[in-house]
Amino acid sequence: MIRHVPRVRVALIAAAVAVLLGAVVAVAVGTSSSPPGRVPPARVLSAYETAAPGNAIDRDCGFSAPLPGSPGRLLWLFCDTVWEGDRPGLWLGTTAATGPAVPGRVPGELTELPTPHGDPHARPSHRRPGGRSPSEGRARPPQGMLAPPPGLVLPGGGTCQVPDVAYGASWASGAARPPGGDTLLITYTDVCVHGATISVQGFGVVGYRPGGNVLTGRTRLFSSPGGLPFQHNLGSPVFAGGHLYLFASVCDTSAFGICHGGRVTLARVPADPAAWRDPGAYRYWTPEGWTPDAAQARTVVVGAAPYLIHVADYSAVGQGLVMVEQRGLDGRFRLWRAPAPEGPWTAAGDRIVPCSGGSGLNQCRALIGHPALSTRDALMLSYYDPADRHINARAVPW
Repeated sequence: MIRHVPRVRVALIAAAVAVLLGAVVAVAVGTSSSPPGRVPPARVLSAYETAAPGNAIDRDCGFSAPLPGSPGRLLWLFCDTVWEGDRPGLWLGTTAATGPAVPGRVPGELTELPTPHGDPHARPSHRRPGGRSPSEGRARPPQGMLAPPPGLVLPGGGTCQVPDVAYGASWASGAARPPGGDTLLITYTDVCVHGATISVQGFGVVGYRPGGNVLTGRTRLFSSPGGLPFQHNLGSPVFAGGHLYLFASVCDTSAFGICHGGRVTLARVPADPAAWRDPGAYRYWTPEGWTPDAAQARTVVVGAAPYLIHVADYSAVGQGLVMVEQRGLDGRFRLWRAPAPEGPWTAAGDRIVPCSGGSGLNQCRALIGHPALSTRDALMLSYYDPADRHINARAVPW
């Protein structure tokens, strides 16, 4: 799953806004005969960004999954988002957009998704005065998709919602389409961000039905005000063999921004909504079999050294399951392959993406693979580059 290395979001929002006000977004030049999107490497752009000079979006994450009922389209999920231009605003949590699924191409004009119906914790996105209605056309700015639940707390027990000091958020940690279903399953974590500290206090699932733009069955499965055990900090949902599989990771040994040793654990539950909304139905992998005790989970990837991971199924391009293991805060990563979630997982080479401009905790992050945009020759990988203050994507040869 993706766990954020924050850019000290609350404290730096004002600085981010100042930088973004002066940004001019470069728009790719194409022809009417060109396929949708841009040739990598390129920024992942929204139609809001390309609609007017000065429109810009600063956000991370960037998961994608096929959109049910819309062949050739993807749903994209992003995390904390600040946008500038003619309709500026921000959303601390998950935002979403849709765009074409063209292998080998980077989306250049994503359509931001209006806030779905059905979230029991819904609240409006913050938009500064003077902007036009955010519902206008494809060039609408981002809007909130998942609102944080009540009850997120600071270490002393006080509320996590303190202006300019701390905030709660629900961050997407992955998405996958259940076999034969008309919804997407989205996984997320509930976090309290206090300065440079992130406390992961909940994990949950929610369904998204594109027809009607509706969220369904939002369920918080695991929670702990003191912080979840990492085995419950789940993401990268994969459906296989009648089960839903989810991954978690932890770096146990690190130095100078590089992870030198850690664990990747695996949970599973029957691929049925009633089961994946039941915390008691989850089982965790051990060499001896599956256990209901998350604390007994053992690493499924021998030799792993993850700061962050993302797992997805690339069988359509002949690669099977692929794990992107971010090993450092400088863009280093390693690929792993396996025929099944339980493995065996085999290392497939070390790589690096060209990140720069990072400092403190604002480093290269959110290395996420995109099966629908990958080809038999290359993995499409997106990542947040602090120098560019943007999500970029590039084709990485297998």
